[in-house]
Order: sequence, then C-alpha cells, then structure tokens
Amino acid sequence: MLMKYIDNVRFKKMLLGAAVNLENNKTIVDSLNVFPVPDGDTGTNMNLTVQAAVKEINSLSESTITALSSAAANGSLMGARGNSGVILSQLFRGMSKGLIGANQIDCKTIAESLKSASDTAYKAVMRPVEGTMLTVARETAEKAMATYAEYEDVISFFESLIKQAKDTLARTPEMLSVLKQADVVDAGGKGLIFLLEGALAALKGAEIKQEIKEEAVIDTEVELDEFSSEDEIIFTYCTEFIIKNPKKTAEEFLSKIYDKGDSIVCVGNENIIKTHIHTNNPGQILAIAVKYGELTDIKIDNMKEQFRARKKENQKNNQKKKKYGFVSIGMGEGIEKVFTDLNVDVFVSGGQTMNPSTEHILEAANSINAEHIIVLPNNSNIILAATQAKEISDKNIYVVPSKTIPQGIAALIAFKEESDIDDNIEAMTLAVKEVKTGLVTYAVRDTVFNDLEIKKDQIIAIYDGDIVNHGDNAEDETIELIKKMVDEDSFLVTLFYGDQVDEETVKSIASRIEEVAEDCDVEIIYGGQPLYYYIVSVE
Repeated sequence: MLMKYIDNVRFKKMLLGAAVNLENNKTIVDSLNVFPVPDGDTGTNMNLTVQAAVKEINSLSESTITALSSAAANGSLMGARGNSGVILSQLFRGMSKGLIGANQIDCKTIAESLKSASDTAYKAVMRPVEGTMLTVARETAEKAMATYAEYEDVISFFESLIKQAKDTLARTPEMLSVLKQADVVDAGGKGLIFLLEGALAALKGAEIKQEIKEEAVIDTEVELDEFSSEDEIIFTYCTEFIIKNPKKTAEEFLSKIYDKGDSIVCVGNENIIKTHIHTNNPGQILAIAVKYGELTDIKIDNMKEQFRARKKENQKNNQKKKKYGFVSIGMGEGIEKVFTDLNVDVFVSGGQTMNPSTEHILEAANSINAEHIIVLPNNSNIILAATQAKEISDKNIYVVPSKTIPQGIAALIAFKEESDIDDNIEAMTLAVKEVKTGLVTYAVRDTVFNDLEIKKDQIIAIYDGDIVNHGDNAEDETIELIKKMVDEDSFLVTLFYGDQVDEETVKSIASRIEEVAEDCDVEIIYGGQPLYYYIVSVE
C-alpha cells in the first residue's frame, strides 16, 4: 500500500527502531576500526550517543515531529562520545532544523532534512575527510534532493536512499587509503546504515527487538554520601562492562575476579555476562575479562574523583573565583597523579576505550570556579566532544587540541599563571606540537597494515598514527619504537608504564632505554593506564 506521509507516531517508531538496530549491530561497527588495537569504539560511541537521544525522546510529554526531532538533537548533543558520536549528533541537529514545524513528512521533507543534516555535520568538522560517515551522509542527501520528485511512496524512496548509502560505503576504501590497507569500509558510515535500516524496518511496521536480553539489571549507582572522606574509598574505580558471547559461565568468571575488589556483581546467561566491580586495577580486570569474550559497554568511574568533584561543588559558592582552571582527560592512577600535580582541577576518567560524553566534559568544566577554563582532551577522538562542550557552555572554555597524554603534560608545563589567556593558549598549543608520542599495545585481530602482517594478540607499536613495528614481546617492541622516535635533537625520553607491567620489567626496560637513548635524560613514571603497556614521550 502506498504511504505518502510519515506521521509523528511512525516517526517516533523510526527513531526508536534505528536505535535498537544500531544497538544490535554495534560490535560489527566496532570491528571495522582501522587499527587492530583494543579501542574499537566507533560503534560503542555511536550507540551511546543514540541512547542519549532515546532517553530524551522517552522523556517527552508531547510527541510532535518537531518535539521528537528536537529531543533527538538535544539528547545526542549532550550524550555525544568520540568523533563519530559528535558527527552523529550534528546529523541529528541538522535533521531537526529541517523538520521544524513539520506535521507530516513526505519525500521532499525527507530530502530537505537529510540535506540539512549533512550540511550541519560538515560545518561542525574543521577539516572534513571524505571516505567517512560524512561522505555517506552527503551523497545520500544529494541522491534524496535529486530524486524525491520521482517518488510518492516514502518507503520506496527510503529504500533507494539506503541503496545509495550502501553504494557510497562500499567506495570508502577508494577514498581513504587507510581503509583500503586495512581491508575495511568506514565504521561510522556502516553505523549510519544500521540506523537507516532500523528506521526503514520500523516504518514498514516491523518490531525490532533487542537481540541481547540481560538477565538482571545491576544497580551500580555509587552512593558517595556514605563516605565522609576520600580516604574511606578503598577501591578507587567503579568498573562496569559486558562480555558478549562468553566462553564460560558468569560463575567461572566471578571466581577469577572475586578477590580483586568489592561491590562485585556478576550476572549473565549464554549470551552475555554483565559485571560491576570496585577495584584499584581496572586494567587487570579488563585483561582477565577479554579472555572470556568480546567486551562492550565499558565504563570506568573514578570514585575519588567523583567525591572530590562533589566536595568542590559544595564548596564552589564559597570560593573566590580564580583566573585559570583545568580539565584533563585520561586513564590510570599514575596519569591522574601527574596531571593533579600540574594543578589540574578535574581529571575526567576516559580515553581509548571510554570516550567521555560532551555532557561529562561540560559538567567537569562547570564545576570549576574560574574565569578561564582550559580543557585538555589528550585523545584525538575526544577533541570534538570537548569543542562541542565549549560551544554550548556559557563559561569561557578553551580547548587545547592535545591528542595524547604526553601532549597534555607538555601543554601544562608551557602554561604560565602570569600570562594572559591568549598567550597561554598559543604557548600550550605550540608545546603540543613539539612532543612525540609512541604507544605500545596488542592487536585484537589479524590484519595487514603498512605491509606488516599482524596476528591477533601480537604486540604492536604505534608512532605518528602508524603501526611501525610488531612482535611478541612488549619490551622489545618498545625499544624498537624508541629507536625510531629519538633523533639528534632529542633530550628527554619519558616512559609511562601501564597497570600490567611489573617492577622487575620496569627496571630492565629502563636500563635498555638508557642504552639506546644515551644522549637523553630518561624518566620512568607509573601511569597505571589499562590496555597500553607503555606510553612513550620524546622531547
């Protein structure tokens, strides 16, 4: 039967159907990451962004098309995580602008809203890259604008647009060489297609069910009020995650972690194991968990950080406003201490596996009573969310585009209290460009990258955005990495070791670094970061 219009009831079902379909397929999107590192987070970030939109939609008292699209835009804006989440939130925002005042949606309105979505997303990205979800959105919108007059039936029109989106996605490896090398299509574009397919299925009347049903809901809200001082918090990190398609039972997994923290809840079935634990070593817990199956929905909160933030919030009104305040993002007890020693006011736990949302960054900035608040993302996938927080805040927020932990540290060292804000931002941004960063982790899948044949679980070393060497020993690969990073102008090598590295190994690698970087000072610092054995800084 011909369907000429989409009403508000169908539109809401489309939004919710899109969300469920992405939720069901987010691990497929995660698996398309170019690097085989344990941070396949595009699907997870897009899903968390959409779930924030769903929460806002479900809170509505009215369900007009304008209200629904506005709720999707506002919810995704605050919940946006990672670059993919921020771009997705801008697509929702543009769609919402294209639907203002609409009582029903015909083919022309679909086309105009998609065009508005694409235009808005492109404007939000400083240097748009073709071969990404932006290209999929743009070419789909262009197809819509060029052909909407040929269609009366919105279902047939929507089907033609999904075909265009798939055609564009298939060509993304030709537009981006890194996709071609990794033999994958763009992850964000794939996520966008899952959203469109879910919306179409709902429009056709299908009921899209969430494939993974949890046996129990874990109440993991941390009652900070039960602590009168930070010292009473014995286990610092509230850690949550889901193991998909576990190789063993929840009881067997619980036996491996029961003595590594408290407040442990571990429930599941043959499809998932959902876990909550308070621990001082989340990396160790995740390292154990990954042996049992694929990890998703990873969430780590620093309860001491939350306690301090609560305390600061309570004291804020009585404090005199200072000139400068700092928000820094990272993971690891040692990393946090370094930033705290450099006078960072709020350290937000987040990084490769758990990008903080726009709302989290905004809350951190708003908790600081300062005239100027400087945010250090310390991760290329968090810069857009930080920038988005800046744009929607009424405070004076500045984002220094640090992409790594060493860059964030270098920026803080360059800061001078007596300088004005413009001079400080200039000096900090320059400092970010002067430091080299290397990372040592492990491969989560077999792949070929830059003609390197990499096997799952092998150690890989990353420098300047490329995998530069790989092997079977983290320390050997770290030494090879440092050899590539150090040149005649280098004067300092700093090694941040993760929570999986023991003291004896640290002593051994320290002496080896002094041999290969004999003209440099060498500093060894406990970072405590999960998943990455070593972070290397060369100045």
